[in-house]
Amino acid sequence: MDNMNTNMQKPVILREGRYRLKDVGELKRSRSIFLIRDIYDSQLAELFKVIYPAMRTASDRGEKLLEFMESRRARETYGDWIYFPWSGLLMHTVGEEDFFTLRTNRNKNLVSEDEQRKLAGFTVGVVGLSIGSGMAIGLAYSGISNAIKIAEFDSLDTTNLNRLRSGLPWVGLAKLQATTSQVYEINPYAEIVDFPKGLKKENLGEFFAEPRPRLIFEAIDDFEMKIRIRLAARDAKVPVIMFTNLGDSILIDIERYDLDNSLPIFNGLIGNVPEEILSGPISESDKQRYAVSIVGRENVPPRAMASLLEIGKTLVGRPQLFGTVTISGGIAPYLARKIALGEELASGRKLVKFDEVFVIK
Repeated sequence: MDNMNTNMQKPVILREGRYRLKDVGELKRSRSIFLIRDIYDSQLAELFKVIYPAMRTASDRGEKLLEFMESRRARETYGDWIYFPWSGLLMHTVGEEDFFTLRTNRNKNLVSEDEQRKLAGFTVGVVGLSIGSGMAIGLAYSGISNAIKIAEFDSLDTTNLNRLRSGLPWVGLAKLQATTSQVYEINPYAEIVDFPKGLKKENLGEFFAEPRPRLIFEAIDDFEMKIRIRLAARDAKVPVIMFTNLGDSILIDIERYDLDNSLPIFNGLIGNVPEEILSGPISESDKQRYAVSIVGRENVPPRAMASLLEIGKTLVGRPQLFGTVTISGGIAPYLARKIALGEELASGRKLVKFDEVFVIK
């Protein structure tokens, strides 16, 4: 378990019905608290509207609301206290079940309650937190994958702020923590299993262990690990989806190993390149060649293709844009929902070109 950090910063939660007033006092004394926010009552008012939508115009609405709130506050302690150590924020909120009801309510009836519960229990793995950061956050907003596995070794650079949903305070710190803090702030009850050294041959088995991912979003530049992830996923019958951002285009590769574990990796689009990649050391020129082979030269816009040749000369890395990264983060939960709910989604490649969607005549 050397590569898996189970002691990462995560919220401290005093759960409703499991603490006493003195526990709240001890939490306040023992932690560095910058701000205390009590949103419990306002959440109860939201919950009342959600449970009794027809009461909105009732003449006795105020009386019923008061009764509802008093019934919830009948015990000495009520609601959850949640402390976020990275910000020093302590919050008093409704409990986990009520919180789930509130944060998924506006998904109705686009997603049924039974479907939403299925989605919450659908474990997803995210490998790579450039494009992948938006995917992990998108899953959290969508109420998908209460248990999520995330692998990333790199730290956040200022140059990442052209596309990642983060901010200056996180520069120089781990991308993993910058992302997981946002996931926890959306869903403090999330179970995040993190791999702060990224995925390696040595810890790949741990990534597929319990809680076993039932879908993997792969967004890394390591060609060897791209291959090894797919080989392991095929053995475990776990689908893999890869997003490649190409200027103002998004390439999406879907590999449904859960439906067909004889499927050739990368849907067979790159011939014997996987064997070549695993056969020995990879040079910088090899990396450029493999990148084009995996994506397909015909899918790479001219400016993006020209940029590949400038990496290490006039560019330090492959250019990416906020728009494509953000839209990828929105498409990922849609695809996860399709797979989790057993809806039709075939293996294959899709190219979304903005210039074709927004044709100027």
